[in-house]
Amino acid sequence: MSSLQARSYAFLSIAAASITIALKFGAYKLTGSVGLLSDAIESCVNLVAALVALVALTYAAKPADA
Repeated sequence: MSSLQARSYAFLSIAAASITIALKFGAYKLTGSVGLLSDAIESCVNLVAALVALVALTYAAKPADA
């Protein structure tokens, strides 16, 4: 897998996590369910993990020192 393809998957993961957070938070606002709020906050961990993965993949794609 190329580094460009890996970074594309990381961006896709970031987008999916962001959409999931928005949907869960919207559902919380509509229903007032604390369970949905808790799940939306927990999904923020997935977003952070995707951001860390993107940073790691970007760093790993840099050429090694000669």
